[in-house]
Amino acid sequence: MIKFLTKAAITSFIFANSIIVMRMTIFLITFFCLNIFYTKWETLLLATDPSKLIYLLTAVTVILLMLLIWVIASFQLFVSPKGSKKTIEIKKSIKERSNDYEKIKDVQAYPVLKSHTQKKLED
Repeated sequence: MIKFLTKAAITSFIFANSIIVMRMTIFLITFFCLNIFYTKWETLLLATDPSKLIYLLTAVTVILLMLLIWVIASFQLFVSPKGSKKTIEIKKSIKERSNDYEKIKDVQAYPVLKSHTQKKLED
């Protein structure tokens, strides 16, 4: 029973922090792919034209730094294990919200909407 509760807690924690997990996964996949790419081109450029190796190194470094900043910026979205249940409930309620919000988007369906100042002037 305790193993089940532990697995359920870890699963809900990962689900609540799915944005961060997704961004970290994208970063890691890109990191390993770029390293494979860089090592292949490094040997080729060292054999043919070593002076152009700096351009490849700069491009790979800039891409990895941008992705790293993107991942670090997402840490502000981190949800603690205590808040993961609440976050999951909020995400569900947003997906299952009523259609009332969609109805009031259409201005032609409700053409007599007035601003707060217009109502004050009429009173």
